[in-house]
Amino acid sequence: MADHAPVLALDGPPGAGKTSLLTHMVYALGDTAMWFTEPNARLATGLAAPVHPSPAGHTLWFLRHELDKARAMAHLVTDPATSLLICDRNHLGALAYCYATRAEDSLPYRTARDFYARRIAPELPETVLTAILLVSPEQSLTRRGNAAELPRWKQWFDKGLLERLHTFYTDIAPTLCPTPPTVINIDGATRESVLAQVADVLADTGFDHTAQALTSSAAPATRPPLDEQFTDAYTQLGGLEAFGHPCTPAFAHRGATVQLCQLGALHADAAGHIRLWNPLTDAPPVRKAA
Repeated sequence: MADHAPVLALDGPPGAGKTSLLTHMVYALGDTAMWFTEPNARLATGLAAPVHPSPAGHTLWFLRHELDKARAMAHLVTDPATSLLICDRNHLGALAYCYATRAEDSLPYRTARDFYARRIAPELPETVLTAILLVSPEQSLTRRGNAAELPRWKQWFDKGLLERLHTFYTDIAPTLCPTPPTVINIDGATRESVLAQVADVLADTGFDHTAQALTSSAAPATRPPLDEQFTDAYTQLGGLEAFGHPCTPAFAHRGATVQLCQLGALHADAAGHIRLWNPLTDAPPVRKAA
């Protein structure tokens, strides 16, 4: 697997900066990066559609998505044009929710953990690396303005939930990674210091060129406007409630144009056809090495 691209999974509690970090990395690496934004059942099934008929349908969807993603990654990392495959959350996010939530839309934690062990873990590529961005409950709230922007995000501002998530990511998550994770304490850290630690993870595993590209590139502007070409699709697919805010300006990527948002990405091909970006189905075919 040494000649295959590494997979870097970013996970951790809300407000740790996972999406901002993924955004910087995708923007810095350009055409050589492939990525998965945070799993989003609302974009996959529609805002009004039930995710699954059972009360635990929410987390069941997430776990099945992670199984599909693990299988897809094993194929995508063989593309010689790809230097890094990045994931905003992986199976840890679903397991953390099952462990910490008191809502009724969750599988029992032990059931979810067993699903991971039996189904997902055997499918993960050998090159999976994990960076857990660890933020305290107090800093999680402060970094996100202490209040939910939309009502359905309210649970992510519950301090009890945040404390249980912190326990999970500190004490349990490191045992549920294919290889020992790098745990990065975000409290008091700068974006540059976090990026340097992530680059060190890649350099330590032999991917020096990718690591250097990450630390030598400027970050994209914060909260850029939605590109006009994506306005209709963004609105039709659920707008802010489904996508969150834009994270990057629209940028060229492998013959197309892409704009990343907090909870998804929009894609315009060379002919101007616009759709939701989904690497599980829309990624370019793997190209054979010359």
